[in-house]
Amino acid sequence: MTMLRNRFVFSSLRKRIMVFLTIGFAGCAILMASVSYNAIYTMQRDKIKTSMAFDLYQQTTKLNQMYNNLLQVTQQMTPEGTVGHLMESYVYAEDTYSQRLLSRDISYNIGLITFSNPSLQLVMYYNPANGQASYSNLPLRGDFKLQSLPNVASTGELKYQSPHKSLCRFSDDQVISVTREVQFSDGTQLVVYVEVKSDITTDMKSLTESLNMPYTLVLTDTEDSVAYSSNATAIKAGESLKLSEQSGMTSDYVWNRMRGDYGYGITLLLPVSYYNHELYTWKNHMYWILAIALLMMFMLTLLLRRLINRPFQLIEKEMRTFGKGYMGTRQYHTGIDEFDRIFDQFNIMKRQIQRLIIDVEQKEKRRHQLEIEKLAYQINPHFLMNTLNSVRWLAVMHKQEEIEKFVSSLIILLNYNLGKSEEKATFRSEIQVMRTYLELQQMRHDFEVKLNMEEGDYLDSPVARFILQPIVENAVCHGLDDNGKLEISVSPDEASQMVRITIRDDGKGLSQETLALLQRDTPDQQQTGWGIGLRYVRSMLESFYGHKARMGIESTPNQGTTVTLYLPYLQPRKERAS
Repeated sequence: MTMLRNRFVFSSLRKRIMVFLTIGFAGCAILMASVSYNAIYTMQRDKIKTSMAFDLYQQTTKLNQMYNNLLQVTQQMTPEGTVGHLMESYVYAEDTYSQRLLSRDISYNIGLITFSNPSLQLVMYYNPANGQASYSNLPLRGDFKLQSLPNVASTGELKYQSPHKSLCRFSDDQVISVTREVQFSDGTQLVVYVEVKSDITTDMKSLTESLNMPYTLVLTDTEDSVAYSSNATAIKAGESLKLSEQSGMTSDYVWNRMRGDYGYGITLLLPVSYYNHELYTWKNHMYWILAIALLMMFMLTLLLRRLINRPFQLIEKEMRTFGKGYMGTRQYHTGIDEFDRIFDQFNIMKRQIQRLIIDVEQKEKRRHQLEIEKLAYQINPHFLMNTLNSVRWLAVMHKQEEIEKFVSSLIILLNYNLGKSEEKATFRSEIQVMRTYLELQQMRHDFEVKLNMEEGDYLDSPVARFILQPIVENAVCHGLDDNGKLEISVSPDEASQMVRITIRDDGKGLSQETLALLQRDTPDQQQTGWGIGLRYVRSMLESFYGHKARMGIESTPNQGTTVTLYLPYLQPRKERAS
């Protein structure tokens, strides 16, 4: 019983993976095949319908364009047109000479029309009273009758004929034509006949051969009577073809229908047998694809079983040895990158655990030493401040005012720099510390300081601590000469909520190489003097403002250096009147 339970319950992870892979692959294969079959079935069906709709649209557009061109030619033959105007003059001409000249001009203009439209074939005036044609550009058949032409649409004096044989004696081409009744001012009534070569038969043959689908194109009049059929065995001229929708399927045909611009109907028919033939072909292909996919997935499952089984056994072995305390590393090459990375990470974990054990022992030894060093770091600044205070009081007792003032200013700077002052840094406190530093330097050096500071509430806004003193220190120590001049301006811009601080000296300036070195954000061994202070200021600005603050440096050798800071500030809220 235990053996049967272990065999069929699948308590092993490897067995479960194999079962799940098999079920998953088989399910996915069947699902993919079903979805693919439905998708391809739908796509193929829609493809045929879309192809029919597109081909029908092309034929309709082509017919509309041909009828439109014929209509424009007939307009030229009306009394308002070029040829019709000459005809109007001809019927009023009294002498034979004028009639000959006008007759020649009429024939010439008809020739121009046919020359500019190469697809035009026969153009003429027809007199229904005597059954005679005049001004025809080509010779006519002896048995032609305009009344027998298959009209597919008509609007007033215009009639549109479906494809028929040309009325030209020497042409067997298939053409479409338009007839137009015109009346001249003397009461003469004529019919304008214009025909153009039609390629419907050729187009249908080409579509049938390229797609292997026997299309039938049918033109119907406004009464749904067939005026033309490209395949007389499918449907004949004169039969009724009533279709209520734009597309559909009957027991014999799949059809798609459109209306032309002049009221005629144009329908494309496809036998149902050919329509289903394409779908049945795709269906058989899908069955074969499904069978091959299932076979491939079965073989893939067997391959995965072999690939996964051995690495899992190795992992299990490594876990057991690690659990017994063995920290040695072994290199495995299973041929599978993922498992090889797992073994590599396992070895890395072993080495890290060994290092952690060693680090814990070393850190325990250093803990007491770090406690002593921490006490020393706390005592040293306190001792220094107490010593400076003692020196300050000695100077007071001995009435050394300069020394007392110097030491007091130095104490203020150290308190501010070491963060001993409890107040937050503001623009006002930063400027005050900068002033204190400059007063200390002016006790040693002879240089002029000009400070232009615009008063305002912005001075009480918070600012990054100790950012102005390093800049003026660089200017004093590395830029200014004796009797130099340092100009400092501070002004707010309420529109952008920014404070502009400019520190300009007229010292020796910086070279282009030094200036490029100062623009670097990363530390550099050559960045001494200017570089250290500016790097500190950049770090403070980025820490306090992020990317909202900007600092720019401009310098020219022997002309001085200008450092410009753009710092955002918050407008203090005004208290409401109670």
